Amino acid sequence: MQIKIELTLMAGDLLLLTLCLAMATYIRLQDFGLLYEEYGTAWALCLAIYPLSLYLTRSYEAQPEASPVENLRRPLLGLVAAATATSFIFFFAPDIRFGRGIFAIANFLLVFVLLGWRLGVFLRLRRRTLSILLMGSPPTVEIARQLIREYSPLSRTSVWAPDGDAASMPSNLNPEKTVNRNGEFDLLILAGQSFEPATVRKAAELRLQGVTVWNLPQLFSEFAERLPARYLDERWVATAEGFRSLNERSFQVLKRIVDILLAIGALILSLPLLALAAVLIKIGDGGPVFYSQERVGKGGRTFRVHKLRTMVGRAEDQTGPVWAARDDSRVTRVGRWLRKLRIDEIPQTWNVLKGEMSFVGPRPERPVFAEVLQTKYPVYSLRHLVRPGITGWAQVRCPYAASEEDALLKLDYDLYYLQNASFLFDIRIILKTISTVASAWGSW
Repeated sequence: MQIKIELTLMAGDLLLLTLCLAMATYIRLQDFGLLYEEYGTAWALCLAIYPLSLYLTRSYEAQPEASPVENLRRPLLGLVAAATATSFIFFFAPDIRFGRGIFAIANFLLVFVLLGWRLGVFLRLRRRTLSILLMGSPPTVEIARQLIREYSPLSRTSVWAPDGDAASMPSNLNPEKTVNRNGEFDLLILAGQSFEPATVRKAAELRLQGVTVWNLPQLFSEFAERLPARYLDERWVATAEGFRSLNERSFQVLKRIVDILLAIGALILSLPLLALAAVLIKIGDGGPVFYSQERVGKGGRTFRVHKLRTMVGRAEDQTGPVWAARDDSRVTRVGRWLRKLRIDEIPQTWNVLKGEMSFVGPRPERPVFAEVLQTKYPVYSLRHLVRPGITGWAQVRCPYAASEEDALLKLDYDLYYLQNASFLFDIRIILKTISTVASAWGSW
């Protein structure tokens, strides 16, 4: 659902940008056609820079529960960044720029029309309501209701229980023994893995009446872009859609080529930054600059991951292996900002070149933790179908895993990535990673 909102916003932004440029061209030169005939290259450049800037300022992450000011602040910041970046390029490439008057008028118009468009989408999302019928056991029904309340707070939910089951429903669920007689349900959620025959018959009846039917994993996938690992089993793996890219040779070859090119480029461009970080680490406590640690990779094979050292030396001598917390006291002062800006991850590009990792994929876990999670959640082994990544869907959606519960949440996002893996999804994750790092820079 979130990706649909993002694509809708981006399509609207591109259309409005084109209209504003065309209107500005007409105001200055009384000819719409000159936008395409004389300024086509500059127009194409704007169509690339403006949505990218808006994406990096996270203005496509519409939040219905947030205030109108918050939902408009980020698009405005994105417009300022886009106009600044475009002006900078035009300054050094005068042959492809607009006239200053056209560019100024277009940006002036764009501020009003784009913010008006965003406000309209925001108000539409705030008013969006779905009539949702829930079927299943009380615990799973409550989980589904909580998720709906978080991602679609104004939607109405009802619970249907066959005769004889109503007593098992908690009172706060307000169970209904019969479905809405008008048939006004938009969505039916089968929350659970096994159902009584009466429930199955009612679900089939509603589907034939045109009601959309989802199971609990699909609800998580559509609303939260993650899959609930604790409710998935081998039967789900055998029947679930997706996972096609994992076995497509073309996808694997393209992904590997891009990994190699990005790794070489990243290593070359980051050498000055790595040198500065090495000096700061040495000044900080005099300890080693790098550290390596055993992690689990593709096929369950172990390898040694390389990173800049961000913790005090011999950090686990007294405790043994423990989860790293977000504000871990073992992290040094230098290490804290290295982590915040993801600079400590740069040496892993060497693992990418060696073929042990990819730029995008599940985060490689330590064997001791992977064994525990694999025992509790059999679907954890799906993470080992691909090379682990420097960044990934879980990494950009969650903070550092500080507990087994945090690791389980990250597993939910990893499973969603595996089911929907594609080259475009990888690009989306890389852009979101850049946005996350840029946000960290801006918080200083």
